[in-house]
Amino acid sequence: MLKTIKFERMKLKIYSFAFASFLILSVVFLGCSSGKNRFEKGEYDAATQQAIKRLRSNPDKKKAVKYLDLAYNHAVDYHLSEIDRLKASQDRFKFDDVVWHYQKLNELYNEIIKCPGCLEVIPNPKIFQNEFNESSLAASKAHFEYGLEQLNLNTKSGGREAYRHFTTAKNYTPKYSKIDEYISQALSLGTVRVLIENIPVHSRSLALTNEFFQNQISEYARGLNYTFVEFYRESEYNALNVEIDEVIVMKFDDFVVGQTYIKEKTETIEKDSVKIGTVKTSDGELPVIGKAKAKFTTYEKTLTSSGLLDFQIVDATSGATLRQQKFPGTFVWKTDWASYNGQEEALTAEQIKMSKRTEAYPPSPQDLFIEFTRPIYSQLVRSIANYYSGLN
Repeated sequence: MLKTIKFERMKLKIYSFAFASFLILSVVFLGCSSGKNRFEKGEYDAATQQAIKRLRSNPDKKKAVKYLDLAYNHAVDYHLSEIDRLKASQDRFKFDDVVWHYQKLNELYNEIIKCPGCLEVIPNPKIFQNEFNESSLAASKAHFEYGLEQLNLNTKSGGREAYRHFTTAKNYTPKYSKIDEYISQALSLGTVRVLIENIPVHSRSLALTNEFFQNQISEYARGLNYTFVEFYRESEYNALNVEIDEVIVMKFDDFVVGQTYIKEKTETIEKDSVKIGTVKTSDGELPVIGKAKAKFTTYEKTLTSSGLLDFQIVDATSGATLRQQKFPGTFVWKTDWASYNGQEEALTAEQIKMSKRTEAYPPSPQDLFIEFTRPIYSQLVRSIANYYSGLN
């Protein structure tokens, strides 16, 4: 019996070892196959990286050695031929792509020198740092010169275009002379300054304020943080005396607050075979079964508040309307209760509960005003964001 147990344990170890070996071989095979497939598809950078990865884990992998040599040399040839083609082109911003190709070549260099097994295959990988630096300078110069051209147009769109190209130039060459001054100048020129006018609210019978609604709009607009758009309230505009480009004008075409409607409904309810009382007998107190009847009246009171906001974006210089939309909003407040005349036994538990409720006090006119402007606010800010996102 003991011999049988030992034999079974030995078989289990052999099977476990065989399965683990199979998994390892499968991973190795798939890894080599992946590198080969990428090489055959012309993905020389990826094939090189795959071979480097395999050689880091096992420097003696023959297939990885073979494909590293092939893939790396093909990658270098491909990038250099593309660089020659780009340099010969008339594309003004050709050095953007040239920089990218040199960057890819240097990435391969950095990976190979960190892999001892790879250095045995590629003992002298090529680094193109000087070429990369020269191309970065050429790319920076191209963007800077184009930025100057756009800045000299002295237009909003030219300012925005100049800003983008100046920042690109700085990314290539951070120490470019006076680049921050040019970026600031372009940003100022390209920025659209928008005044959000106060919304007039006129009501003969109600003392209403739109301060909450107005503040929400201003806070949302500020929170957009668009690069080329600045929003101002009237109080800020008067204090700063800035030059406004566009004006957001809003007014309520019409609104009503707390329009009241009461609905009353009465029904007669009868219920058979219900306990309507008790009677004392010689056998004790017994229930009295009979018919119960009641008149049940329900009341529903609604207060409807609604309005229509006219929204316009106006050019501050010409007075032309750039966008106009109308946004509706409605809020309905409701309370309900009930009463009955007759026998409570005729009613359901829910009807009894409802009959114990009383009419609720409605919100104040100011709260009703705020509530019906909420759906208007959602439509309004979405329109503002969509319109000015095109300038960002």
